[in-house]
Amino acid sequence: MAAPLEVIVSSDSAAQMWNSTVFDLHSGSSLLSYRGGNSTARTLTVLRGEYLLSAQLGKNFINVWEIQRKDQLQQKLMCPGVVTCLSASPNGLFLAAGVAEAVYLWEVSTGKLLSVLSRHYQDVTCLKFTDDGSHFVSGGKDNLALVWSLAR
Repeated sequence: MAAPLEVIVSSDSAAQMWNSTVFDLHSGSSLLSYRGGNSTARTLTVLRGEYLLSAQLGKNFINVWEIQRKDQLQQKLMCPGVVTCLSASPNGLFLAAGVAEAVYLWEVSTGKLLSVLSRHYQDVTCLKFTDDGSHFVSGGKDNLALVWSLAR
């Protein structure tokens, strides 16, 4: 079995040729490119090591690509508004998206919207799950950082 390959995954909101690119960490060479629109900052995330997700700049959907698929068929997940930030839980069970002042939380396996969390007073700008996936933190333009438990 081959040793794991360390890579950097990057997106660009102004790229003309691609949306996201995978680079070799050591050589800097481009390994893969994913096409289809431009990504919003703070929305690039990997789901279970199988899918690459990023929100479309200024649009109300999330682009989804299978990482290992050669023809790079792009899927779209519709959202209730323009996505400002996106994060997947480390175990791949949950997906959280910031839309305006709210955080939308979905269960990935069913696609069910579990909750709409609205405690921010201005746009949510960043989301991050804890390493164990039990909590996530949201930050917004209102200078609030809120910690959310997934146990409830």
